[in-house]
Amino acid sequence: MGGTDRMDENTAMYRIGVWGKKWWWSLFTWLLDAAIHNAWIIARSTGSDLPQLEFRRLIAQTYLKRYKAPPKGPGRPATAAKSSKGSHVSDELRYDGFGHLVYPTENNKRRRCAGHACCSVGRTECRKCDVGLCVSCFGPFYIR
Repeated sequence: MGGTDRMDENTAMYRIGVWGKKWWWSLFTWLLDAAIHNAWIIARSTGSDLPQLEFRRLIAQTYLKRYKAPPKGPGRPATAAKSSKGSHVSDELRYDGFGHLVYPTENNKRRRCAGHACCSVGRTECRKCDVGLCVSCFGPFYIR
């Protein structure tokens, strides 16, 4: 077999199997396959005896280690001005005394109540503070 036939055989063996709706996606994946195949041939000519699958895995692991996304920490991100009572609304906004009104949620979505020791899920909120509150917890939530 010639070089082109061998390349077609080797790239077809471990082809990138991602389907897309864009016309250029198959060209892009073929270019990646051809580049990996050429790099594997060059590596073999320098004395490496890695099989093609292991060579592809090594490339993938190298990119994953180098360009991985930073791991997410558990829970919500910390805010700069956090309430002393554990709510994610700052005390300055929570206890300012004006503009806090009960509104129905947008699109009638359900929100968990932010009241202390309340585990209900309702369809009302304070739009100023952007917290879900049931009607019975609304008054006590804004009193120190």
